[in-house]
Order: sequence, then structure tokens, then C-alpha cells
Amino acid sequence: SFMERLNATTVFEGKKCLCHNDFSCNHLLLDGNNRLTGIIDFGDSGIIDEYCDFIYLLEDSEEEIGTNFGEDILRMYGNIDIEKAKEYQDIVEEYYPIETIGYGIKNIKQEFIENGRKEIYKRTYKD
Repeated sequence: SFMERLNATTVFEGKKCLCHNDFSCNHLLLDGNNRLTGIIDFGDSGIIDEYCDFIYLLEDSEEEIGTNFGEDILRMYGNIDIEKAKEYQDIVEEYYPIETIGYGIKNIKQEFIENGRKEIYKRTYKD
């Protein structure tokens, strides 16, 4: 089960560091030659698990470039365990609907509660 997996993982025992905490392609500024010129939106930054900034870069979605890009970035860092970063991303992806519901409750945003509920239902009843 998810809770057993969460209790068994060691990815949350790693070092903590200053992270952007919402580091995704939407926050990268590129010039006309696709060279990185800046990073924006540091509103969620804080001291957190070292793998946190790689969650979205390892995500394979329409918003992001794909997992290969994220793995290439991790290799450039050189001192990050890629497999643990991928496990971290996978666990965070699993509990994201719960986090979405929590955000909706805290901020009184019914659409977030409903979106999280729908995602849990979809994942539970795939048929």
C-alpha cells in the first residue's frame, strides 16, 4: 500500500537544502537561442529535501520536457542520487491529489478539493 511504501522509503532522510520548491519549465527564462537567462517565482522557496527541485523536471507531462531532461540535469549536479530522486518524484506524484485537497481546504478553494477527489477516484477505479 501507499502508506507501507511511504514508511519504508529513505528518500526523506537525505540532506536538506535551499530549494526553489516549484522548479519547472514554466519558471525558466530562455533567450532566442534557448539559453537559460533566468529563473522566476521563488515564492515557495525554503529549506526542504534535496530532491524537491527535481520533481517537475523528472515529470513526463505536457508542461515539462520529460524525464530524460530531468535525468540530464541531475547528472550535471553530480552529487545527487538519480534513483532516489526518481523515487522521491514518484512518491510525491502519488500523494499529489491529497496535497491538492489539503490546499483546497486550507485556502477555501472548492475546485482544488474537487480536482483532488476526482484524481483519487480515477486512480482507484481505473476501469
